[in-house]
Amino acid sequence: MLFVFFWFAFSFPSLGSGEILLFGGILVAIPLYVRFGNDKRVKLRVWDDRKLIFATDGIHFGENHFPVNEMETAAIYLESFNGFEYRELGPTINIQDVYVKAAGDKNNISFRHNGEVTDFTFCLTSYSQFCLFRAVINDWSAAGVNVVLRQAFEDNFIVGEMEHFNRSSH
Repeated sequence: MLFVFFWFAFSFPSLGSGEILLFGGILVAIPLYVRFGNDKRVKLRVWDDRKLIFATDGIHFGENHFPVNEMETAAIYLESFNGFEYRELGPTINIQDVYVKAAGDKNNISFRHNGEVTDFTFCLTSYSQFCLFRAVINDWSAAGVNVVLRQAFEDNFIVGEMEHFNRSSH
């Protein structure tokens, strides 16, 4: 890497404008690919080893416990669960459907507990975990927590796509 830097620095005056644009494009493309690409080998995300458990009585994260009776509000974004297959509209008329398999790791929760806001990004590994999580947040709402839920997909769409791909929704 250091060699490339020195080579580029010393040969920069002799490079043409096309070569400068090429190297500049590469230098911009690599960090963008690492950040936004789907290649698991180059992801910079590091998973926390502590267990995150959503329960009717609150949220458990490692040694921390956030009781539901001390939670004021929770904003939740549910993207999907691991292995959820669905069809998206293709980019052109020739390609009608694009098949996508979700990783289930883009779910987020932000909640206020005793005046402090805590955020988690979490993974749901199956449809049953997805349903259990929905049941837990329904219990939180019944316990008086102001729950705001936004989903990437409606429940009917999820069940319909699971039936299309012959996956059990029960």
